[in-house]
Amino acid sequence: MPADKTTPVQASDVFRPVFLRGLSALIYALASIFWINADTQVLAYATGALLVVTGVFMWQYASVPSAPEKSRGLYALGSGLMLVAGIVTLFMSTPAMVGFMAAFGFLVAGISEILIFAKYRGVFPPYRNQLVSGAVSVALAAALAVGGSLDAHGMFGLIGGGAIIFAVFVLIAAFGHRHESRKEQADPGTPESN
Repeated sequence: MPADKTTPVQASDVFRPVFLRGLSALIYALASIFWINADTQVLAYATGALLVVTGVFMWQYASVPSAPEKSRGLYALGSGLMLVAGIVTLFMSTPAMVGFMAAFGFLVAGISEILIFAKYRGVFPPYRNQLVSGAVSVALAAALAVGGSLDAHGMFGLIGGGAIIFAVFVLIAAFGHRHESRKEQADPGTPESN
C-alpha cells in the first residue's frame, strides 16, 4: 500500500515553522564559524537563544491546524523542556554548564521527535521528517555529553557543527513543503477532494 503523501494544506501549514527552525540553526552555525573570539557569555547567550527559538518553532509546528491534536502533548513536552533549557542556559557561567543544558534540551527534544515519528507519521505525513531531526538532536546531545571539557570556542563549534547538519536537513524539508504547497496551484486540472 503506498504511503500517504503530504497534502498541499499540510505542507502550507508547516512550511513557516520548519523554515524558521532551519534558518535559526543556520544562523547559529554561521555565528559559530565566524565568531572567532567567542567567550562563555557569547556561547551562553547564543545557545540559549537557539534553544528558546527552537522550542518556540517546535511548538508552532505541532500546533498548525492540520496537525493531529493527539500529537501535541508529546510535542509540548519536548518543546517546553527545550524552551526551559534555553532560558536556564542564559545564566550558565561555564562552557561545560552550557553544554550540559544544551545536551539536555537536544536530548528531550530529539526523543520527543523520534516518538512523534514512530506514533504519528501515518496520520500526519510531515512528521516523517522527525526521524532525522530527532536523530540529529540525540546525536548532538551525545557529542555534548562527551565534549564537556571543551573551552567556549570549542563548545560553540561543536554545537554549531550539529546545527549546520540540522539546518541543511530542515531547510531541505522546508523547501520540499513549499514545493508541495504549490502543487495544487500549479496543476489546476486536478480535481479537488471533498
